Amino acid sequence: MSDLQSELRADADLVGILERRGVRTVVLGGSDTHGVMRGKRIPLAQLGRVLEHGLPLCDVFWVMHVDESDLVARPEGHEGYFPTERNGYPDIVAKPDLSTARIVPWHADTVLLLSDWHLPHDGGPVPISPRSVLSRVVERSRTLGYEPVSALELEFYVLREKVGTLHHKRAEDLVPLQEAPSTYGVVLGSHQEGVGALIRDAMLAYDLPVEACNPETGPGQFEINLRYGRSVKAADDAFLFKSAVKEVVGQHDLLATFMAKPASSWAGNSCHLHVSLRDEDDRGAFHDAASPHEISTTMRHFAGGVLSTMAELTALMAPTPNSYRRYVPYSWAGTTATWGIDNRSVGLRAICEGPDGTRLEHRQPGGDANPYIASAALLAGGMHGVEQKIEPPDPVDLDVYALPQGEVPLLPSSLGEALDLLERSEVARDWLGADFVSHYVEMKRAELRAQAVAVTDWEVARYLEPL
Repeated sequence: MSDLQSELRADADLVGILERRGVRTVVLGGSDTHGVMRGKRIPLAQLGRVLEHGLPLCDVFWVMHVDESDLVARPEGHEGYFPTERNGYPDIVAKPDLSTARIVPWHADTVLLLSDWHLPHDGGPVPISPRSVLSRVVERSRTLGYEPVSALELEFYVLREKVGTLHHKRAEDLVPLQEAPSTYGVVLGSHQEGVGALIRDAMLAYDLPVEACNPETGPGQFEINLRYGRSVKAADDAFLFKSAVKEVVGQHDLLATFMAKPASSWAGNSCHLHVSLRDEDDRGAFHDAASPHEISTTMRHFAGGVLSTMAELTALMAPTPNSYRRYVPYSWAGTTATWGIDNRSVGLRAICEGPDGTRLEHRQPGGDANPYIASAALLAGGMHGVEQKIEPPDPVDLDVYALPQGEVPLLPSSLGEALDLLERSEVARDWLGADFVSHYVEMKRAELRAQAVAVTDWEVARYLEPL
């Protein structure tokens, strides 16, 4: 817990505390569908009013393309979002969550609070808001007697590219922090340690629970692990981390990207997502010392639910057409609906480390996944399995990438295929909400339409001269 949060526990007067600390600017932000932070900056003098009434802002960001090049028409039949006569991009209300307040160390006299998005006409949460979707899944898990706990491992590239410009370079012309890769390499890691230490120190000062940092398989690629926590907080941490890394390196004329596959010859960026459950006595519900591999019945059923829904929830783990460039053999991405004990070639890795360390690692999400949505999808599938007592297939102890095609169930290999499955998913609509699923599918189909009319470098190189 940060010293600011400790002070808040002793004195609930946030405005007074921040005045004494010399804070002048408050950032209020939250997640859009894509995982981009949206919000406003306000003077500290306005915070008291906002804490009482919320901060209105236009809801247009729900229908913006990720690059803001166009808008997407709202899906028909939203239930519980806005009445049909109110479709002219009205205000929604940002309500700050005081438990997320933190000093922003790389900005002068600035504090940030994450906000939940609420409706102005009845005050309820916006049903398509990613943080609200995850919160609903967590609350439903609690009614079944479990507290979900998560941790995210995020990979990203640092590039010698200018922030805030239109990026017209070919993918292979992007300039990474350094050209040579060195997976877990300590020597090469030392040469990029100036940037690595800059990021780690900033994140720790920002009250984010960094555990470890290493060079990854791509040139100028990092992996940073965040410590586990209750699932909403863990997703908050990952969401804040992604924006923070971009801001910190951007101040040094560098660009950080969590794009799943920035260049075809580079390794992909992953977001391995770890999960476990605590029972009502705060014991690890995934551990049973008397069972094979010490895996409890609850963990088996959770795994069964994840595996049985993995295909239909893929679009929530892999949100763009580019996401699917990462799904190739020996990419260490989950390409099959399989599980195994400490097996990194499967889609769902079981890690058996005693009462408090036994967990599942979902290996499908990429760095481009929205942490709230990916966490909600994993919990929805798993808790569906717990609720329905779904038994998983036998764990796989072989190299799944080397198995003949058809021997294990493949996951969708394109966004179009994944969206068709998501749209029909009863589990997704039950656990995540019909409004959210309809909105998400329409937003991501807009990505496919944008991709369909784009002329790529590959097309020019292949067809320009011979045709």
